[in-house]
Amino acid sequence: MVSIGLVLSAGGMHATAYHCGILSAIAEVTGWDPRTARLIVGTSAGSSMAVTIRAGLSIDDHAAHHMGNALSVEGRALVEQIKTPMDLPTKPPEAKYGRPTNPLLLIHGLLGGQRLRPVLAFTGILPEGTVNGDFFRDRINEIHIGSWPDLPTWVCAVDLGSGKRAVFGRDPIEIDVGTAVQASCAIPGFLRPVEWLGRRYVDGGIHSTTNADLLSTLNLDLIIVSSSMTAIRGLDTWPTGPLSRAWHSRTLVHEIASIRSSGTTVLVAEPTAEDLLVRNTNDLDDLDNSSIFESARTSALARLAHPKNIKARNLLTAAATNNNR
Repeated sequence: MVSIGLVLSAGGMHATAYHCGILSAIAEVTGWDPRTARLIVGTSAGSSMAVTIRAGLSIDDHAAHHMGNALSVEGRALVEQIKTPMDLPTKPPEAKYGRPTNPLLLIHGLLGGQRLRPVLAFTGILPEGTVNGDFFRDRINEIHIGSWPDLPTWVCAVDLGSGKRAVFGRDPIEIDVGTAVQASCAIPGFLRPVEWLGRRYVDGGIHSTTNADLLSTLNLDLIIVSSSMTAIRGLDTWPTGPLSRAWHSRTLVHEIASIRSSGTTVLVAEPTAEDLLVRNTNDLDDLDNSSIFESARTSALARLAHPKNIKARNLLTAAATNNNR
C-alpha cells in the first residue's frame, strides 16, 4: 500500500481556495482522493479544510463550493449540518494598543533557540485579539460528528505561554476537533486566544505556515505540501515579494530538505506569478476565491506534467488504484 501524507498551510480564505485547486488537479490527473490520506497536517485555514476532508466532503464538493456550483447529494447533506454562520469580519478591527499578548515571546523568538523566530517575537508584543472565534469551533463540530477524526489528523497551534508548537491529534492533549481548529485559526492581534485546560493557544502559522517538518521522520512514500503563503523560486525573496513571504518560503525550504533527506518523495505546490496576480490584498476576503481556485488548478496541472514529478504522479496513481479495489 502506498502511504501518502498531506500538508495544508495557513493563508486565510485564499488558502482554502488554493488548496482546493491543487487537490482538484491531483484528483483529475491521478484519481487520488485526499480523504484517503494516511495523515493530514493542517495549520490555521488548512486545519479547517483538513477536518472537512476527514468529515467526508469530497474534493469535487469543495470545488463546487468555491465555484458556486451545486454540491452532490452527499456533500449537500454534510454541509447542511452546519447551522452556525461564518461570522468573520473581512477586515481586522481598528487596533487598540493595550497590554501585549506575552512580551516573553520576544525573547523566545529572538534568543530562545537555534532557529530565529521573528513571527513569534512579533506576536508577543501585539495586543490580544478581540474578535470571538467560537464560530470556527461550532461549524467544525457541526460538520464533523465526534471528538476527533478516525484517520490521523494533526492540527497545529502555538502555546502562548511557552511559545512552543502544539500539535492537537498527536500530542497528549484531550481536546475536541472544533476547539483545536479554532485555536489553530486564532490570528494574533485579531482573534481571541483560545483557552483550554489552563493554557492559551493561537494560530499555528506563528511557528510555521506549513509545519511540514512534522512528517519528516514518518517514512511515508509521498508527502504533498500545498503552501499558500510561500511562492515558487524567484518570487520567494525580498524585495521581490513581501518580507513575510520570503521568511515563510525560507522556512518551507528547510522543512522540505528535512523530509527529502529521509528518502521520502515530496510534491510541493506553491503559488506562481499567475496565482499571485489573482489575489487581492486581504486574505480574509473570499470574493475572488473562484479565480484563486481556477488559477491554482491550472498551475498544479502544469506542475504535475513536469518530468521531475513523474515519481509523485506514479505513487498517487498507484494509491488511487489500490483504494478503488
